[in-house]
Amino acid sequence: MPEPTRGPNGDRAPDALRDDWLARLGDLVRKVKSWAEQYGWKTREITKSMKDSVLGEYKAPALLMQRETVELILNPVSRFVPGADGAVDLYQIPAYDDIASLYFMDGEWKLHYVFHDTQAAARVREPEVMTLSEETVIRVLDEITAHAP
Repeated sequence: MPEPTRGPNGDRAPDALRDDWLARLGDLVRKVKSWAEQYGWKTREITKSMKDSVLGEYKAPALLMQRETVELILNPVSRFVPGADGAVDLYQIPAYDDIASLYFMDGEWKLHYVFHDTQAAARVREPEVMTLSEETVIRVLDEITAHAP
């Protein structure tokens, strides 16, 4: 594999970082789209305009999903987040309720979500952290749907 392009200060060049991020997002959208469609969700890929101080302005893939009257979006947040190499949110629209977050950590997507049956301890509920898979995505989609207003 060729050595990544480096910027003047030794960091990876913004174009290479952006290309990697967009490829990672594209792969995520394709996987989630495939899984959701197998379970009766209608999907539509869209692009989101993004602007970042390192990556500049670019268009990123996002995914709209609908089943019956429930609409969700898989929405890229940022390539640069503390402790991870990217973040994407999954939530009901337009209310922004019931948010699941996906973080790219240690070479894989981790899905963070607080399930409604999670016991509250001192009024703080910790999200369950799961490796991204068809099973975990469908579990979260079903949970959001079950609690949609």
